[in-house]
Amino acid sequence: MAAVMFMVILIFIIVIQAFLPKFLKDSEAFGIYIPDTHVKDKRLEQMKNRYTQLVLTSGIVILAIFIGWLWMFSPAEEKVVYVGMAAQIVALLFSMGLYAKNHIALANWKKDEKWTEGQSERKVVDLQFREQLKLLPNVYFVLPMFITLGLGILGLSQYDTLPNQIPTHWGPSGEADAFAEKTWISVSALPFMTLILQGMMLFFNGAMKQSGAKIQVRHKKRSREQQLAFRKYSSWLLFVVAIAVTLLMGYLQLTIIYPETMSSSVTLGFTLGFLVIILGSVLYYTVKVGQSGTRIAVSEQDVDAVDVIDTDDDQYWKLGLIYVNKNDPSILVEKRFGIGWTVNMGHKGSWIFLVLLFGSIFLIATLL
Repeated sequence: MAAVMFMVILIFIIVIQAFLPKFLKDSEAFGIYIPDTHVKDKRLEQMKNRYTQLVLTSGIVILAIFIGWLWMFSPAEEKVVYVGMAAQIVALLFSMGLYAKNHIALANWKKDEKWTEGQSERKVVDLQFREQLKLLPNVYFVLPMFITLGLGILGLSQYDTLPNQIPTHWGPSGEADAFAEKTWISVSALPFMTLILQGMMLFFNGAMKQSGAKIQVRHKKRSREQQLAFRKYSSWLLFVVAIAVTLLMGYLQLTIIYPETMSSSVTLGFTLGFLVIILGSVLYYTVKVGQSGTRIAVSEQDVDAVDVIDTDDDQYWKLGLIYVNKNDPSILVEKRFGIGWTVNMGHKGSWIFLVLLFGSIFLIATLL
């Protein structure tokens, strides 16, 4: 079963990474802003196609090696986990290395050929945009937190009846394979980690409302509709992830409290269900929405201004992946290469959030 899970995840990673350029908007390629005057450049399409071909080819080779290794050696599940993770990392590293190569080449083309020189840049500000957002209310994300809090209290109330060894990790087969001595911390660790993840979803949902909309100056109506849809679907994706996390982690907490009523097969079923929900939701979101909602069909196909281009903010993107802009009040910003959001590392709120997130995880891991 572990082999099947890792093969599915590996195939998912390869396919998403390979076809990612196809789901991005024309005005951005490999982390570089492309002005409307150059979006039809044939070299861009050739670069994207070449990237897709190379990532797919390398992915097939990695997958074939992994399957061949499984067939030849019939390894134990523990080895399958390590090798499977290594295969995923290699696939990601190859695609990111190829991305970096294309990013640098494209940046040099743009600089040497002076794509934006002599053109008037403009940024669109829509004061009514936030009022028309259709994000899920924050209460949708708060309610699952009460469920987790209740399970945490239930675990502590049954403290005296719990076994001396508390499960802290479950393997691919559904069996617990790591334990910690029973303490108030070990009993509360799983609900606490769940609350951290749920709080992160709540934070992202709220931060999306404050994030500035990237409305294209030459396609105001179209990009505005797509931006509104992009945020709506993003909010729903966060909610689906929050519910999936709550169900899986809540079940695992129940296995700690009532171990005699649970089985490894049920645990495996919950794990597989979680995997299907997460991968399926991300795939649907990618295909349906695309970057910034560019795959959302809208009624407006306008060209408002042909003599201006959008503001070129390449200077704020490090390798097209890390956004650093102290003057931007947004904590969350849309990714340039990828589907979804990233944090503005120039905003102090981002650093506070990251310190609290990783600090909490590190604290729990240290105390267990």
